[in-house]
Amino acid sequence: MPAAIVSLIAFATCVLGPARPAARATSIVVNLGRYQDANTAAHSEREVDWRDADANDDTACTECFAAVELQRSLRRLTGRGGDFAIADDDKAPPGDWVLVGGPASNAAARKLAGRLPPDLGPEGYVLRTFRSGGRRVIHLAGGGRVGTLYAAYDLLHRLGCRWFAPEAIHEEVPHLDALPDVDATARPAFRTRGFHAWENRGDEAFLLWMARNRLNYWCVEQEPHALMRKLGIRMSCGAHDAQKRFLDPDGAYPYDHPRFRGDEDRPADPYPPSDDFRGDADKDGTLSRFEAHPEWFPLVAGRRAGGIRGEFGTNYCTSNDHATAEFMKRYVAALIDGPYRDADVVRFWTLDGGKWCPCPACCALGTPTDRNLRLVGALDREIKAARREGRIHRPILIRFLAYADVLSPPTRPLPEGFDYDTCMATFFPIRRSYVHAFADPNSPANARYLAQLRGWVEGPGRHYRGEVCLGEYYNVSAYKCLPLCLMHTMAADIPFYHRMGARDFHYMHCITARLGSRALTNYQMARQLWDVQTDCEALWEDYFARRYGPAAETMAAFHASLEKMLANVTELKYGLARRLDRGAEDLFPSSELRYERTEGVACSGPTLVEMVQHGRACRRLVDRALAMDLPKRVRARIAEDEQVFAYGERTIGYYDACVQAFAAARAGKPDAAKGHLARAVELAEFLRKDTAGTRHSSSHANAANAFEATGATGAPALLRKLLGPTR
Repeated sequence: MPAAIVSLIAFATCVLGPARPAARATSIVVNLGRYQDANTAAHSEREVDWRDADANDDTACTECFAAVELQRSLRRLTGRGGDFAIADDDKAPPGDWVLVGGPASNAAARKLAGRLPPDLGPEGYVLRTFRSGGRRVIHLAGGGRVGTLYAAYDLLHRLGCRWFAPEAIHEEVPHLDALPDVDATARPAFRTRGFHAWENRGDEAFLLWMARNRLNYWCVEQEPHALMRKLGIRMSCGAHDAQKRFLDPDGAYPYDHPRFRGDEDRPADPYPPSDDFRGDADKDGTLSRFEAHPEWFPLVAGRRAGGIRGEFGTNYCTSNDHATAEFMKRYVAALIDGPYRDADVVRFWTLDGGKWCPCPACCALGTPTDRNLRLVGALDREIKAARREGRIHRPILIRFLAYADVLSPPTRPLPEGFDYDTCMATFFPIRRSYVHAFADPNSPANARYLAQLRGWVEGPGRHYRGEVCLGEYYNVSAYKCLPLCLMHTMAADIPFYHRMGARDFHYMHCITARLGSRALTNYQMARQLWDVQTDCEALWEDYFARRYGPAAETMAAFHASLEKMLANVTELKYGLARRLDRGAEDLFPSSELRYERTEGVACSGPTLVEMVQHGRACRRLVDRALAMDLPKRVRARIAEDEQVFAYGERTIGYYDACVQAFAAARAGKPDAAKGHLARAVELAEFLRKDTAGTRHSSSHANAANAFEATGATGAPALLRKLLGPTR
C-alpha cells in the first residue's frame, strides 16, 4: 500500500476515530405481564395490590418501569431515538437485546441466561454481556424486582448518567456511540439507605431520584404509597408522639368502665378497676384514660399525673402491664388498618428525652434503656401475634432508640425471646461534632458517643447482641438547612459504622428540592451506603467534572472551603447562636469553638474568624465560576449553589457582627459597637427576605426565613439595650 494512502488512513483514524460497523437494532426484552405495552405496565402501580401474596403484578410493574427508564436514557445517550423498542419476553425480536429480569420473571432469561447467584437478596443484581444465536445480550437481573430496577440504574451510571439531585437540571446524560460490555455482581453494603422523615413533603421527582440512586427508606406519611412500592422504597412510621397517639391520658377512655355511667355503648372493659379510680374528676361528663386508670401514668412530684405533653414529658408507668397491653394493642391496630397500615418499619420511640416514672416498681426494672427494651419486646410480640392470626400480612421491623435518655446500653439481660431479627437499636449521636470524624480520638465532643456506641456493639460482657442502625444528623433541626459540606467526614464515618456492624443507615431532615451544594451530601451518601469501599476521591473527581464541566476545579475548591466554613456547625448553632440570643457574657466558653486562636488557649475546632475567612474564599470562588463561559445547565447548577451559599454566608456574617458588637460594647467602645450592630441589622434584613433557603426540609428543620433560622434573633434588641439611647 502506498505510503501516502497509509498516512491518509492514519490521519482519518486520528481525527475521526476508528471505523465502526453500523449499529444493529437493540430491543429491550421484558415480561409485560397482563399488559399490552411496557409503558402501561410501568405506570400501573395504582392497580397493583402490593400487599397480596401474588408477586407477578408487582414484578411486571417494576421491571417494565426499569425497561421504560432504560429506553428513555439509552435513546438520549446514543441519539438513536427510534432504537431500543421494548418487546415482550415471549417474543424474540431480531437484533441485539437488553434483557430485563431474571429467570423467575423473564422467559427469555430462563432460556438463555441460566441461574442467578443464590445470595443476591431482593436488591442485589447481576450485569453481564453474552452472545447467543448471533445476537449480543446485555442481561440485567435482580434477586427480586427491585434488584432488577437497580441493575438498570447501575448500567446507566456505568454509561455516564448521573442524577445529582431531583430537579431536571441535575440530570447528566453524556453521549455514547455504542454500549460497552458489562460484567458485575452487586449487593448493598447497607440494607437500609435513606432518610428519616414523617411528613408528606417529597414529590415524584424526589422519590424517583431516590430510586435512581438506589435509596430505599422514607416514610408512610408520603403519598402515593403505590409509587414508593414500585420503586422499592420502604415506608417507616412512628415518632416520639406514640404515647400521645395510643395512650393519651387526656383522651376518652375507649371502654365501658364498670364504675362509670355514660359509656355503656362502648366495648366491655378488659382491665380491672383500680383503687386509684376517682371517677370523672373534672366533671366534664366523659372519662379520660387518666381518670379511668391513674395508675397507668407516672409519678410526678409524688402524685400520679398525665405526664405526656405531645412528644415530651414523663413516660407512662412502664411497670404497669395493663397500660403496656393497651399501648401495644392500639399501636398494632394502627399497623393493621390505621394510618400505619402500609408501614414496613416501626420507629418505636418513647418521649423525646423524656423522664421515666420513679415509682418503686418501675425503678426495679432497671435503667431507662432496660425499661425501654421491655416495651420493644412487648410490641414485637403483639405484632407477631397479629401476623399469626392473619390480621397483618407483611413483615414488620422495629427500630428502637439508642438516644438521649436511652443512649446508654442495657445493664441487664434483655427480655426472654427478644428477637434480634426484627428488633434493632438506632443509635442517634445528636450533638456530635462534624469537625472531626466520628471515631477521631481528637474529638472531645464525639468521645462520649463513641464510648456509648462501643458499649452497644463491642465487648464480651454486653447484653445487647444485635446490630445497630445509624441515625445521622446531616441536617438536624437546629442546623436549619445550612449548606453544610460533609464530604471528608462522611468518607471516614460510613466505613467506620460498617466496621462496627451497622447495616442500616439514615439521616434526619433531608432537604428534598433546591439542594444546591447540599446535593453532594445525598449523592455521596447513596454511593457509600451501596458500596462501603467507594473511593471517595474518585467519586469527588467524577462529581465535580460531570456536574460543573469547565468550572470543575473552581467548584471543587469552593466545596473544600465550604466544608471548613461550616464544619463546626454543632457548636455554632447549639452553642454560639443560643448564647447570642440571650446575650451571654461569655460567648465562647468551649474549646470546640473560639472567636479566634489565642496562644495558650485550647481550641479544637475552626474559630469564628476562620469561618468568616473560609466564607470569603467561597464567595470569590463561586463568583469566579459564574463569570465563566458555561453550558446553560451548569450555570443553573452553580447559580443554585450560590443562592444556597448566600444563606450560610450571611448567617456567619450576622453571628460575627453580633459578636463584635457585644465585645465592643462591653469593652467601653460604643461607636465601634454601633458600627457592628448596624452591620448585623443590615444582614438581618437580607436574611429576613430569604424565605427560600430554609424550605424543603421537615417542619422541624425549616424556618419562616433565614433570620429566624439563625436562632439569635434576640441579639440586636439586647445590643440596643446594652448601648442605650442613640441620637
